[in-house]
Amino acid sequence: MIHEYALEPELVATWHERERFRYFIERFGFDSDGRAAGRVVAQYPNKKWRKQVWEAFNANFGQSASEDERERVTELLIQLTMPEVRRSSMWDDQYTWLENAVEENGRRKFHAILARDNPRNNPQVIRENDVLETDSPPAWRVPREIPILRTATSMATHLEPMLRCATRLLFVDPYFRASEPRWRNPLKEFLKIICDGSRDVTLEYHASACYRNAPSWDYFCKECNNYLPHLIPRDFTLTVRLWKERNEKEKLHNRYILTDIGGVQFGTGLDEGDPDTTDTDDILRLSFELWQQRLEDYGYDSKKFAFDRKISAFDLEGEEPIEGTRT
Repeated sequence: MIHEYALEPELVATWHERERFRYFIERFGFDSDGRAAGRVVAQYPNKKWRKQVWEAFNANFGQSASEDERERVTELLIQLTMPEVRRSSMWDDQYTWLENAVEENGRRKFHAILARDNPRNNPQVIRENDVLETDSPPAWRVPREIPILRTATSMATHLEPMLRCATRLLFVDPYFRASEPRWRNPLKEFLKIICDGSRDVTLEYHASACYRNAPSWDYFCKECNNYLPHLIPRDFTLTVRLWKERNEKEKLHNRYILTDIGGVQFGTGLDEGDPDTTDTDDILRLSFELWQQRLEDYGYDSKKFAFDRKISAFDLEGEEPIEGTRT
């Protein structure tokens, strides 16, 4: 769905060439030009990656490079780092970038490492030439939609790459009830992945007050305070919000996970299916435009990513921060 790639700086420096530039700039990133390729770039090493790209470019092409080629590198670094994906990582100056990346991959996996060469035939490393082949390697393919089993484990496994990279996450299921295990079980698995201590995260759950037998805000809030704290790790907070439809234009019905690096839509919901069946669901990666619209529906400007109830498509019944107690 949405996967994290490590890109060798020396390789990216060669993408100043027109054809490579056109090919790769369309296959990474997430922005208003329509890119929602499902591939995000890990700035590895953190805080040094862009500098390493420029150092490689200047060392190998700087004397003969044209102004257009320099502008392509500038544009690449803008697009490849939209959205920003950073990780707390290890780095040893005694080793090459590829050696460090392979070591980092052993600590916390990338979806793949893209490099000029793969001298040790590491299965996690793919070469540029492999990507350009008609039959590209599986690690390069990022399907827009996938079928999954409606179990907490399956849902978390398929969404793990996105959940590990995002720092702001909105879970949206209008029918969410904290008192019911079928919603709590997936949320528990999601939080195990998200709250790994590697970064600060903002967590929210959005639900509806508009369906038949929907709880009042007071009852919904009571359920959340009774059932959610032990799912949430200590030092983390999950804010729950309950919404009411404002008019006939927008319905509180579809289910999403919306993050700062993109979003996905569920065909059925964020709850588990019947344990006695092989119930499945389809998950669809959102386009940039649809991601942006759904964020606004729930009160978020996609540029600032700050909550503003005035821009939402619904009326807010109430909100409550739930403090975690799980150790």
